[in-house]
Amino acid sequence: MSTEDKQKILLCGDVEGKFNALFKRVNSIIKKSGQEFEEYKTGIKKVPLPTYVLGPNKDDHLALYPQEDEELCPNVFYLGKRGIFTNSKGLRIAYISGIGSLDSREAYNYNGSDITELFDLCVRGNPAFRGVDILLSSQWPTNIRNNLDKNATQPMNSSELTSWLIMKLKPRYVVSGLEGSYYERPPFRIPSLGDHDSTLEISCRFIGLARVDNPNKEKWIYALSLKPLDKMKISELIQKTTDETGCPFSFDDLQCSIFKTKKKEVGMKQYFYDTSSPIDEPKSKKQKRAKIEFDQEKCWFCLASPSVEKHLIITVADHSYMALAKGGVVEEHFLICPIQHYQNSLNQPEPVKLEIDQFKRALYKFFDREGKVPVFFERNYKTSHMQLQVVPISKQATRELKEIFMEEAEAHSLNLDVLESHDRLDQVIPPNVPYFLVELPNGSILYTKIKGSFPINFGREVLCTGPILNLPERIEWKECSLSRDEEERLVQRIRTDFEPYDFSV
Repeated sequence: MSTEDKQKILLCGDVEGKFNALFKRVNSIIKKSGQEFEEYKTGIKKVPLPTYVLGPNKDDHLALYPQEDEELCPNVFYLGKRGIFTNSKGLRIAYISGIGSLDSREAYNYNGSDITELFDLCVRGNPAFRGVDILLSSQWPTNIRNNLDKNATQPMNSSELTSWLIMKLKPRYVVSGLEGSYYERPPFRIPSLGDHDSTLEISCRFIGLARVDNPNKEKWIYALSLKPLDKMKISELIQKTTDETGCPFSFDDLQCSIFKTKKKEVGMKQYFYDTSSPIDEPKSKKQKRAKIEFDQEKCWFCLASPSVEKHLIITVADHSYMALAKGGVVEEHFLICPIQHYQNSLNQPEPVKLEIDQFKRALYKFFDREGKVPVFFERNYKTSHMQLQVVPISKQATRELKEIFMEEAEAHSLNLDVLESHDRLDQVIPPNVPYFLVELPNGSILYTKIKGSFPINFGREVLCTGPILNLPERIEWKECSLSRDEEERLVQRIRTDFEPYDFSV
């Protein structure tokens, strides 16, 4: 890792007015000369480097703070109640000020609404969100000492709201100072939280800092040299350490405690890029599961269904058809679907499979006219009708394609296997088992059997990475939607362009 990419940061504990000791120590670290707070405000003494502080923790201190994003004195800035600070090099620091409380509404308190708003602020406009570099909070996270020494004392000034933020924001470092003592926890890996969690299972380190110039000589200043998360390779982010421990928090417990109910995410239906299952209904353990009768009239992909957006269809053959993907990664992002209702490619009759192969061969020729090759992928998970996604990439981008898929899969704790040339997919995947597969331009197939949750946008996310398409802003289909008029014009152009390669004509 290049040292030029790393950012140097100094972190310190609770100052409690001892600014001389703080900046004297800072000066000694950065080797600059320089010389309580009024002298800094008036300019008699100079703060040697930009310094950012969290907000008040008690009522007595409220009047001492200015408005958010204002200077306390030259080179000392008040961050505000909550937010995300990104420096010029891309280092992302999330922060929450004050004392967490589910009941109190004092000005120095924050609650469940504040932490959800902070999370939304961090992910807004960033569909490829993978976490933050640092999370700053006054209070320690509740249960931070879990999975270590059973006799270890838990912090007095802690908040489960901070713990919830750690699980959602996936920070590489968490730094808190209100407890007033130094503590550095062994790293722990934060697990994925389900289908819609685009973050990686990043290793997190907690640092609790003592008060500035404390009599016990506990550590109160900490220097970090960090390369911004967004500039790191996947292999660097998921690299394990020998001293890793289990995650000390349970997200389900935190959800129940903070929000008084278990939240259930309900995905938006999206027609030609379905993300939610129409049959995923909770059942009582004692209740016998009723057989589900699927209504094909409501299927978005059965060609005879009134629910199909027929203006997206490019061409129709005898057993299958090709359509424009709604909210595609690129303009020529297609779907190949069987006309009749088949859930996946494993349970299709042979004539359907052969015809889909004809579509594949035609698309190789179609994309070759612009020096591109197709990548095919299928997600048999939370879908009711088989859809083969087709996304073209440049031929140069194929060099590391397999390795990138493997790295991204490992980052999501998935195991991608290579389908051997002498095997068929139905020989390695049992019936009714959810799966994901991708067919690379060289014909090799990678697949995984889905157990538990699966990142809905996995295939799309991989193709949008820098080395392939470099379109991180197009991971979410909703961010790429076109108007109906735009879709109709695009389909008409593609029909004309594809006609020379259309075997169904």
